[in-house]
Amino acid sequence: MRTAPPTLAALATFACVVVGLVALPGWASLAAAAPIPQRPALPVLDDLRGPRAADLARALPLALGALPTTRETAAFAAGKAAVAVVFVESDGSLDPSTEDWARRDLGNPGDRRANVLVKVRAALAWWNERSPDGSLEAFLPAAGRYGAPRTVTTRYEPISRPVSQLSSDPRLSDAGWRWQIMGKLGFAHDPTDDSPLPERAYADKVRRKAGADWAFVLYVVDSLRDADGMFRDGAVAYTADLYGPYMVLTYDNDGYTFRHFDAVLAHEMGHVFGALDEYAPPRPGYPSTGDLTAGYLGVRNRNAVKGGTTDLPCIMRGSQATLDAFFLGDLCPSSVGQTGLRDADADARPDVVDTRPRFDAVQATATKEGVFVVTGSVREQPWPRGTSSIGIPFRHDISIFVPYALQFRIDDGEWLPLVAVDGRFDEPVEKWRLTAAALTAGPHTLEVQGTTGETAGFVKELAAGP
Repeated sequence: MRTAPPTLAALATFACVVVGLVALPGWASLAAAAPIPQRPALPVLDDLRGPRAADLARALPLALGALPTTRETAAFAAGKAAVAVVFVESDGSLDPSTEDWARRDLGNPGDRRANVLVKVRAALAWWNERSPDGSLEAFLPAAGRYGAPRTVTTRYEPISRPVSQLSSDPRLSDAGWRWQIMGKLGFAHDPTDDSPLPERAYADKVRRKAGADWAFVLYVVDSLRDADGMFRDGAVAYTADLYGPYMVLTYDNDGYTFRHFDAVLAHEMGHVFGALDEYAPPRPGYPSTGDLTAGYLGVRNRNAVKGGTTDLPCIMRGSQATLDAFFLGDLCPSSVGQTGLRDADADARPDVVDTRPRFDAVQATATKEGVFVVTGSVREQPWPRGTSSIGIPFRHDISIFVPYALQFRIDDGEWLPLVAVDGRFDEPVEKWRLTAAALTAGPHTLEVQGTTGETAGFVKELAAGP
C-alpha cells in the first residue's frame, strides 16, 4: 500500500505460464552497449502455464475494499513491486548434484549469483523506465531484509528433471523441488496438490515486510554444466500464471545464453503484470492470439502475430524480437495496456493510479456559540477493472492507494489536518471529523481535500450566528 549460441533448433520453452547499490548498469549503459547481432530464430514456446483447475474452481473471494487482497500479489505495473530471488541449490541427497552455484563460469568471471543479480536489476530497471513519471518501482529487498536474494537447497537436481508433469506425479514437475524450498521458508504444502500455490503466501509476506504493493518469486535454477540449459521436458523460462506468483529461469536459458538473462526476465515480468505473449501459438489453444483480452484493464492482444491488427516491436514478441525490444526499449500499445501502463489522458500518470478520493455523507452541526462540528466519509475511487478472457478474473476494482494528506481550512485560512474517527487514515474508506473554532456571525466557507493518486475535495458554505 502507498501513502545464445546460434545452434538453437532445439531451443525449448521460453515459458510464460498462464494456467488457466553497487552502481549497477542502468538504462543508459544498456543503450550504449553493442547492438545485438542477428541470429537464427529463437522459439519461445509455452512460457505461460496458466491457472490450476483448483484455482479456477475456488476462484477469488469477493473483496469489499479497493486494496489488493492476499491472493492478488500482482495486478499491474504501477506501485512498488518486490522481487524475491531464490537461487536453487541441489544438496545431492536424492539426485546426483551436477550443479553448484560456487562453480565458476569462465565466460562470465566473478561470483555467478552476484552476476545474476546484476542482470535481474537490469530487467527491473527496464520496466521502471517504461513507466510514466516513475510510477513503477520494481526492486530487490536489501540484504538482511525479508525476501532478500537467498540460496535454498533441495534434494532434487532441478535442471535434470521435467517441470510440467504435475498431473502424473509431483516429482515430475517443478512442484517436487518448489515445495521443499517453500517448506524451508515456512510455507509447508499439501504433498499432492499444488493449489493454492505456496509461493503466493510467501510473496504476500514479502510484499508486507518490504512495504510494497506487489511481490513475486524468481527461482533461478543452475544450468552451467547442463548440455542445453533446459529442463528435461524442454522448458527453459516460464511464469506460473498471469500475475505470478512465481517464475523460473535457468542460468543460461538455452540458446538465449546468460548474456541475455535480463531480456528473458523482462519478458517474463510482462506476464506477472498481466501481458500475454504475442508470438505465433506453439500449439493449439496457447494464449497468444489477437482475440484474447488480458490485464487488469482487459486490453485486447492486438499485436499478436496470429489474429492481431498491429505488427510492432515488443518485449512480448519473444525470440530475437524480445532481445531487440529489450535493447531498444520497445513495449507495444497492447502490452502497455495489459500491464496497466496506459495513460489515456496523457498526464504522465497511468490510469490505474490516476485516481481521486470522493467525499460522502457530509453533515455540519453548530452550537449556539458558533462552533461547527462537521463529519463525513472519504473513499478511494479505484480505476474500474476491465474484462479479461484469460486467467483468474479480478472480482473487485483495485487501487494501491488509501486517502491520505486530508486537511481543511475555513475562509482561506491555514490548512489544518483532518482527523480520522478511528485515529488513522489507512483504509480505502474512512470516516472523518473536524471541529471549527467559534466563528463570527455570518457566512463562512469550508474547504476539505485529500489525496489518493490525485487531490480532490469539496467546498461547503457554513452560516454562523442567529
